[in-house]
This record gives sequence, C-alpha cells and structure tokens, in this order.
Amino acid sequence: MFAEKIVDQCTNPNKAVFAYAHVIVLVASQVPLAIDLILAKLNTVCIYTVPKYISYSKSEFDTKEAYHKAIGYNEEDGGIESEESYISRVESYMRLYGALVQTEIAGVQNTNGVREGWAWLARFLNALLANLYTAVALQAFLEVAGFGLYRTYKTQFKKLLNIIYRDFESALKERGGDAKLNKVITSIQTYIESNKFLEEPEGSSLQSTLLSHTFVPESEYAAPSYHRPATRWQGLVSIEHTKPSSRSY
Repeated sequence: MFAEKIVDQCTNPNKAVFAYAHVIVLVASQVPLAIDLILAKLNTVCIYTVPKYISYSKSEFDTKEAYHKAIGYNEEDGGIESEESYISRVESYMRLYGALVQTEIAGVQNTNGVREGWAWLARFLNALLANLYTAVALQAFLEVAGFGLYRTYKTQFKKLLNIIYRDFESALKERGGDAKLNKVITSIQTYIESNKFLEEPEGSSLQSTLLSHTFVPESEYAAPSYHRPATRWQGLVSIEHTKPSSRSY
C-alpha cells in the first residue's frame, strides 16, 4: 500500500517528488523491504526505470495496442491512453526515481542512492534505443538527478553528458520530423549546453521549518485578549534536509 500510494501520488503535478523521495528513504531506513517494493512498483509502471526497452515486432505483437500495453500504456475506457498521457506519466515516474537516487539525509543510509543513479545512467546509454519515449525518460532523470550526480562524479559525469550530446542526441535527430521529439531534443541540448546540472533543482531543498512567526511578522502579530500571557508555538513541523555530499565512490 505504501509503495502504490507513493508511486501513484508522484503523477500529480505538485512538484513534490523530493518530499516523496525523502519519505521513502526515511521509511526504508526502518523497513528495508520498502525500498524494494518501491522499485518493483516503479519498474512495473515504467520500464525505463529498470532501464529496459521493448522494440515493436509484428511477430511478437499481434497489434500495436498489445505492444503499447507491453511498454506500459494504461487502458482507458476500453481502449489505450493517449501518447501525451503516457509520456506525462513516464516523466513523473522518472522524476521520482531521479529524486530518490540523489536524496541524502544525515544519519540515514539511502540504499538506492547516487551510485545506483550512476549505474542506471550507464546502463541506459549502453542498452536503450534513442526515441521519443527514452528521450523523455532521460530528460526527466537528468533534470532531477543531474545536480547530485555532478556533485559526486564531477568530470566523469561530464563525460557521460558528452556521450549524450554527441551520440544519443545524434541518434534522436536522425529520426527527425516529429514536433514532440524535436522539443525533447532541444530541452536535453539546452540542459547540457547551459550547464543546468550546476543548479540545484527546484524543490530539492526541503523547507527546514514551518513556524508561525515566519508567516506573521512580529509587527503584525496581535496577542489574544486572554488574561493569561499568550504563548507562541514554536516548531510545529520540522523537516531536516541535507544536501548531497561531495564524496566519491
């Protein structure tokens, strides 16, 4: 139930994937099986988190619909969801996975941390074909996990980006002509050329405290008209977040 809830929630457009990743790491530190269930669920709904890709073949699939089901398309109203809907979900799942691999919390071990993210990226580039779906998966992963991967691997990560820029992007451009694909190509190219991996992704630094006086300035605070002195509540919610360390593996 925990794994299904987290993975289902990540498709909501609320940019909370880092918060979800934070919760996953904390829960898994107490219940190690949780991380395996999360990854199993992700691998089920999004084959690119494995990473894995299934090529279409008429000898293996009777219809395109059967093929779409095999790569993770959902059934909707007796048919198959639109390509736009599928791509949107792939992006959400890959953003959650990217957030998970770079989440570090002081005193807590992330068993699917940055080393797994590095291994995923290497396997992805070695095994997967370059097309719209894999390009979307790669773009979403880089935009979220690139910052953490660069902090840890520095020049080695840049070498992988060069491979993406030189080989993966070239393979995508050879397909050409598709507006959706061209948009993703441009986004990946801009990410690399602008060194976006140097910028901490939005939402990765969780707010460390939520205090009433943060939102109500002292000058605007009016004490209640009680006979007893009013007490200001402190530390109602406190969430600590530690940025990725610069250690190397």
